[in-house]
Amino acid sequence: MAIVNKFKFRDYTKELIKALDLVDQKQIDQFFDVFNSYVGSNSNIFLLGNGGSQANAHHISGDFIKTFSLAGLKLKISCLADNVCHLTAASNDLSYDDAYSILVDNLIDKEDFLIYLSGSGNSINLVKCARKAKLRNIRQAALTGFNGGALKEIVDYPIHVKFDDMEICEDIQLSIFHYIKQRLITKYSDYFTNLDLPKYQKRTLEDLIS
Repeated sequence: MAIVNKFKFRDYTKELIKALDLVDQKQIDQFFDVFNSYVGSNSNIFLLGNGGSQANAHHISGDFIKTFSLAGLKLKISCLADNVCHLTAASNDLSYDDAYSILVDNLIDKEDFLIYLSGSGNSINLVKCARKAKLRNIRQAALTGFNGGALKEIVDYPIHVKFDDMEICEDIQLSIFHYIKQRLITKYSDYFTNLDLPKYQKRTLEDLIS
C-alpha cells in the first residue's frame, strides 16, 4: 500500500518565503558595503562553515572567483575548508575545534575579512576562530539562523534570520550571496557589459549543447 505524502513542495516554499521576509535589508546593506570594499584589494575574504554551510562557502567562493575574474576585477575570495589535508591533519594532531582558529595570525591577516556561514551560530570551531580574530580586530561577518548563537554577538556584521530550519537557513545563505553577486555586477556594470561568453550564451540563451 502506497504512503501518501501530504507534504508538498509548495509547503516548503511557503516556509522559505517566510524566512526570506525576515532578512534585514539594513544588515545586508552594511555587509555589502564592507564586501564591496574588498573588490580590487590585496586583502582576502575567507568563508568558513561546516557541512552544508561549508558546501555553500565552496560554491560561493568558486562562483565569485570565476565571475569577477572574467570581468577583470580582482576579488581574493576563498573558503578555509577547501584544503582537506589541513582540516584532517589539524583535527587529528590538535582538535577539529581549533582547525580554523590556528589560521589566525598565519593564513588570516589583520586586513582580511572573515565570513561565517552557520545555522546555529554555535559551532565551536567557528566560535573559537571568531573570538581569536576579534582580539586581533579582524573584520568579521556571520550569516546565522535559529537564535543566531555566539557568532551573532561576536562579529561586526551579523546577518541573522531567526528561523528554526537548517535547510532553509542554508537556502538563505545562497540567496543572500546570489543577491550580493548580482548587486556587485550592477555596480560594476561597465566591466560586465561587453563580456564575450559564446559558450555560456549557447547553453542558456540559444538552448544548445556547448
